[in-house]
Amino acid sequence: MTALASQLGNLSSGQQGRWYATRDMSIAENLRRLRKASGMSQKTLAEKAGVGQQLISQLERGENTSSKKLPKIAEGLGCAVHDLDPAYRPNVPGGGDEVREKFTQIVESNDVNQLRLLDDYLDFLLSRQRGSTQ
Repeated sequence: MTALASQLGNLSSGQQGRWYATRDMSIAENLRRLRKASGMSQKTLAEKAGVGQQLISQLERGENTSSKKLPKIAEGLGCAVHDLDPAYRPNVPGGGDEVREKFTQIVESNDVNQLRLLDDYLDFLLSRQRGSTQ
């Protein structure tokens, strides 16, 4: 367990170790919580991450809801990008082909249970996407 994880685990209210991001928490909430738990100012984090302090401020206020610099910020905090943004998915070359192949496999199987699960999951993804663009 990292030192940051240990510190944050002690901060959780009744749920030891539950310091990581949840779907209910925004990037702003996660960033602010992780930065404060590590004892860093916005300026210090910005310097460690090699980004502007203004970006840290915008992210924490929710004015900027995503950034290509999240990996640098996570590195500066000593955490995973997923800890800041649970929806973060790195751009993986060829990753789309694997998803398309799996999607096609499920659809062509005509398995009603799998199709229902897929439909529910796609609805979930679309609702998250709509929520982040509003």
